[in-house]
Amino acid sequence: MKSLHLIGLIALAAVALQAQPTNGAVYWSTSQPDCSSLNNETAVTITDSSGTTIGYSCYVSGTFVWLAAGRGWSTSIRVAPASAPVGVDYSFYYTNGNALSLNTTGSQTVSGSDVNFALYANQPAELDLLGFTSDAPGYRSTATGSVYATFYCPDPTTCGNVLPQLLYSALPTTPWSLSVPITWDSLTSTQWSAEGIDDGASRRVSLVIYNEDQTATTYTVRVYNSAGTLVGTGTTPSIPPLQNLGNGVLGEGVTYGVLLSTVVSPLPSGIFKVLIDGGSLYSAVEMLQVNGASATTLQVAYDTAPLAASSAAAIRRSDFKRSRVESTPKPVFSPLPR
Repeated sequence: MKSLHLIGLIALAAVALQAQPTNGAVYWSTSQPDCSSLNNETAVTITDSSGTTIGYSCYVSGTFVWLAAGRGWSTSIRVAPASAPVGVDYSFYYTNGNALSLNTTGSQTVSGSDVNFALYANQPAELDLLGFTSDAPGYRSTATGSVYATFYCPDPTTCGNVLPQLLYSALPTTPWSLSVPITWDSLTSTQWSAEGIDDGASRRVSLVIYNEDQTATTYTVRVYNSAGTLVGTGTTPSIPPLQNLGNGVLGEGVTYGVLLSTVVSPLPSGIFKVLIDGGSLYSAVEMLQVNGASATTLQVAYDTAPLAASSAAAIRRSDFKRSRVESTPKPVFSPLPR
């Protein structure tokens, strides 16, 4: 649970919390762990259902910048802890950053914009997103947006080994199954790049940009051909920033998804490089390559914008969302059955 805008969801889990105050998958330590190796983070307080502190957890958090669920699309999120139990918290958002209520199945069947549970060491979980809660049971519309994920651990080593995976597909109608990497809050950048091919027909490239900063931003998109020559430049609309929830707490940002050819046209033939430049402001980026009946997620890399060598984009710890996790004590999550 990440605080202010999710407080109403605490009530939905009240029964489970009352029944499971201190046993089950214990993903906290009774003494405060040193979490400084996780980008100087401070341990968060874990409380039982009466609000009494029972321990402390390190944490890692990040965003899956795209989900698609309903109208033939499905999204699954998989994770398994390694050496010790973990607490898992997923929150769903529309592309405009507002809370998104989805129905889920798999390891947990719930309805809402926030799902949390605890996992024992080596216990895998898969959460399947079906579609809008309001659209059940047919799910005739496609819900799109992002997932904010937080993982709580009794020590920094366990948190450092957490690596969730999001997959979305339109099987069996479309033979795609795409794996989407998480962008950790500590690994955002101001510039990103990837390589693709877009012939305007069977081969297409799409682009997703998620604003990870506190200022609305227009992103510059540059395309370089196989000779390394700049052959096209375009700009996105202004993408709103992380929401200000008050008291120093920032919520979700806005996600912008589009075909690359909508931003830069014409595109060169053959392989090209795409550079997404946010100036001095931070973002997360995803790119997809469609080849006829197949598709894949492209590897995006940290990059440097032209003429910016003296202030090159750096991998850095993001303080923007840290307050979301550390601002309030976290009620203990109920364990998944095993």
